[in-house]
Amino acid sequence: MVIQLTVVGVAAAIGIASGVVAIGTTLADKIKGFLPNNEADRKEVKYLSFKDNQPVNGFRLILVNEKTGWNKAVRIYTVPGGSDYKEVKAGDSTGTVCKGNMHLKYDSKRVDFPKNQDYITLNLMKPGALGIYSTVDEIRIYKDKFADYNGSTFVVYWQNDNSGYFSDPKNYVSPADM
Repeated sequence: MVIQLTVVGVAAAIGIASGVVAIGTTLADKIKGFLPNNEADRKEVKYLSFKDNQPVNGFRLILVNEKTGWNKAVRIYTVPGGSDYKEVKAGDSTGTVCKGNMHLKYDSKRVDFPKNQDYITLNLMKPGALGIYSTVDEIRIYKDKFADYNGSTFVVYWQNDNSGYFSDPKNYVSPADM
């Protein structure tokens, strides 16, 4: 079976056979970024935890993104393998501009620790082909680590591809700056 895709006027034929995907080599450079590159995407993400007296039995999750960046999301699953989730999302068309740094946008949610689950899953999501979100990375917070995050704020800083913005610590914002 052959699927024909059109990307900005350039047709790319993707052949799928026996679970193997082959992309025409002459178009590979033109469709770079069309398919997820999880290893490169992981390098764009930094994390910090702040002990800032949030309510106990959970923590606050904040996603910070450059306001010119594509929307990014963190999905919060408190039932592993379940389909119900909460989500924080920030980027060019969603989120709130940080008062401490107008170049950044953020979104936040409260995460309560589940009573009868072994861990919480945070899926880092980014849009790829046709705007469809895919998981870049998964963070698991196991029950024996809940105390480390209890009453705190966990911030995910996610810069634009190759911008290096969060390579400079002065560009981090604290929860108080949002």
